[in-house]
Amino acid sequence: MQRFNNILCVIEAEAEQRWVLERAVTLAQNQQARLTVLTVLEPVPPVAGIVPQSVEQALQQRFVDHVATLLRDIPGAMAPQVKAVFGRGYLAEIREVLRHGYDLVLKPARADADLRSVLFGSDDMHLLRKCPVPVWLLKEGGAVPYRRILAAVDFDPAAAVAAAEFNRRIIELAAALALAESATLHVVHVWEAAAENTLRLWAPGAGEAQVAAYVAEERQRHERWLQELMAASAAVWLGQETLDFLKPQLHLPRGNAGKEVPALAHALGADLIVMGTLGRSGIPGLLIGNTAETILHKVECAVLALKPAGFVSPVTLQ
Repeated sequence: MQRFNNILCVIEAEAEQRWVLERAVTLAQNQQARLTVLTVLEPVPPVAGIVPQSVEQALQQRFVDHVATLLRDIPGAMAPQVKAVFGRGYLAEIREVLRHGYDLVLKPARADADLRSVLFGSDDMHLLRKCPVPVWLLKEGGAVPYRRILAAVDFDPAAAVAAAEFNRRIIELAAALALAESATLHVVHVWEAAAENTLRLWAPGAGEAQVAAYVAEERQRHERWLQELMAASAAVWLGQETLDFLKPQLHLPRGNAGKEVPALAHALGADLIVMGTLGRSGIPGLLIGNTAETILHKVECAVLALKPAGFVSPVTLQ
């Protein structure tokens, strides 16, 4: 199963975010991974009579002391590396990933002041779009441990090999977390009958029975794919014993994924969605796919988002 080796936990400099550290410490212990705790501070402007470097050093030490205080209340907490850097939020975070080879970024989701109805603020969305490694955005007040984890998978016959690899990563990660959290694992695949309207409008003599037969055939095709994915591929990825223990619950709603995945997450009371981002891989400046971004704007739970293989971040160290 996929595991993390080098985790970056981002928190605010003086916020009471022990709950974030608790999850980061637990995850690092379960994964036997290195853990770094980071905050990003505003650069100190030059002011007459003040040496910016001295102020910055004092702020860095203040953050180190703050984290040490938070960790004292976490039983068995490891001693992570603690860093305070200066720069712009998501840019500084991504550059830390590029410099030091982190394989997961974990941080609390933050809503913008003028977007209270949206869980993820604009800085989070930039991070999700441009960070080259998985990003796990936590929701304050969420269940600890998680009770229900939802993995969203997709079927792309035009890119079967790449889609299979992406689905493997999503399912492996969701399953590993479900085991660690003793959570129920749900797997969702949203399907559409793409040619239904075309058949109604342009196929001479096509009646409702023919249209209904086409829709039923499409549903069966996607259902077979999902069943085979879990019965064959997932058994290999996870091991049959693990699959039998988890007993993933499968969901096959029809419609638009941007609407159906958040609706299912809400109905299930999901604590975490593990999902991929869509789009052509390997292209610098790639934006998160429209469907993925729609989902992210509608969910009310934590999200762990993965990039497709070959993704190149538009952020550089220059």
